[in-house]
Amino acid sequence: MKGREIAHSVTRGAFYLAIEKASGLLSGMAYFALLLRWLGPTKYGIMTLALSFASLATMATGNFEMFLERYAAEFVAHGRLRTLRRAHYLVLAIKLGLGLLASVPVVFAAPFLARQFDAPELATLLPVLTVLVVCDGFSTTSRATLFGIQQFRWVSLLAVLFHVAKTLLVGALWASRQGLMALAVGMAALTALQGLALSAVPAWMLRQARDPEEAGAADGKRGPLMHSVFAYCMPLLGARVTFVSGQNLSKIILGKLFTTTELGYFSFAFQTVERFVELVHTLPTSLLPSLTHLVALEERERLHRVFDQALRLIQVAACTLSLGLFVFASEITLLVGSRLFEPAVPLLRILALVPIARTAQQPLTMLFQAMREPARVLWLALVKFGAEFGSYFVLLPALGLAGAAWANLAGAVASYVAALVLLARIVPEGARARARSAAIAAGLALPVLVVSSSIAVRLPAPWSIALRLAMLLTTVWGVFAFGLVNRSDLEKLSAIPLTVRWMRLIRDAVVAAAGRLARATQPGRAG
Repeated sequence: MKGREIAHSVTRGAFYLAIEKASGLLSGMAYFALLLRWLGPTKYGIMTLALSFASLATMATGNFEMFLERYAAEFVAHGRLRTLRRAHYLVLAIKLGLGLLASVPVVFAAPFLARQFDAPELATLLPVLTVLVVCDGFSTTSRATLFGIQQFRWVSLLAVLFHVAKTLLVGALWASRQGLMALAVGMAALTALQGLALSAVPAWMLRQARDPEEAGAADGKRGPLMHSVFAYCMPLLGARVTFVSGQNLSKIILGKLFTTTELGYFSFAFQTVERFVELVHTLPTSLLPSLTHLVALEERERLHRVFDQALRLIQVAACTLSLGLFVFASEITLLVGSRLFEPAVPLLRILALVPIARTAQQPLTMLFQAMREPARVLWLALVKFGAEFGSYFVLLPALGLAGAAWANLAGAVASYVAALVLLARIVPEGARARARSAAIAAGLALPVLVVSSSIAVRLPAPWSIALRLAMLLTTVWGVFAFGLVNRSDLEKLSAIPLTVRWMRLIRDAVVAAAGRLARATQPGRAG
């Protein structure tokens, strides 16, 4: 792939994935707002517990779809589409079988968990939510295959339809005064329908797939293929188990130590940040097929050049997201959760800092996967888990519920720093520049965090909002002044071919405005 083709592929992937995540964010906010007003903190806390147990059970289905995310692009690069089809069906069969097995203990444990958490609703909710566990394989394997072969449009379209349907479901259930059980049944039915619809697309696309005659016969056989799947995925499975366990075990621990209402506040803050993080994660996620392609073709110099530029820009996006969430935490809470969730504002401010580290780490994770280094991803997940839960013993007794938020931040920072150090060892080229851009991004964010907190408390809303917005705009100036985004980046963005007119208009307007700012702050340089 030439440089412009790579840029086009990454941009096209980021565009369609951004549509998917943006629709998820907008419909998710509407869904979230309806759900919170309908259930309130206590019932929302109960549903959070139920979904946490279902998510833990889903981990037992493995993460074998990640083999498809990484190797689909390599199979396409070498023309081995029949092998890709075999891999898709093999991974789907594995996940369906594991999903059925994992659902059994959840059903039997439901009455016991209901008594342990003093939440009788769990006894009936958990058996219904096992449908999410069983059907996980349909949607995840199909999405991974479509992602790997860069069919981003289909991924986006089906996700948008699902997000809209979920929002309409919650609105209809609230209007008809239904309860938690109706919500669980509706979520289970939508998940099953989405999985089946998504599975039909790659099955149709690969129905006549062929491998080149010179491809080794052993490559497509089930035994060697299964060995490849397990060899690549088991370290990543360990990383996923560690990460998801950290997310869900933290809620379970908080459910035991605090009331379900307080758990509802924490879950609100956590999920609000997650919805925005998912949108920004489209940028690093869209890198994986192109990085894999470059690794498969052994174009190491171009790989590093593409990666370093992407990392710098994603660091900027991560800081921008965190600053926006932190500065306007109170307004976001009132808009999404209403005054019922006002006690969650301090938690939201703390958790808003997590994307500075977590989102900026994602390109490193994509590079490790593309370079066939899944063990490094596992090691970083263990670092995060150890730092986060080690902090619980110190922070929860001292700070209460806020301690859990600070512990989450501590885990993300520890993992990000470890990832930068690890990357500097295996890819020393450009290590100093990567560390410099990370330090500058953090340095630009710190004054905004400190000053905006004081402004929000001391000034009335209209003046406070105006000053906080002005601070964010000043930070944008700093991004250009310190070279985190430069004129070379804008030139490459403006050169990417876009066939849709409205996309070109938006792109050109953004590039023109950013170009004027870049020329004002970087008069003597273009890259």
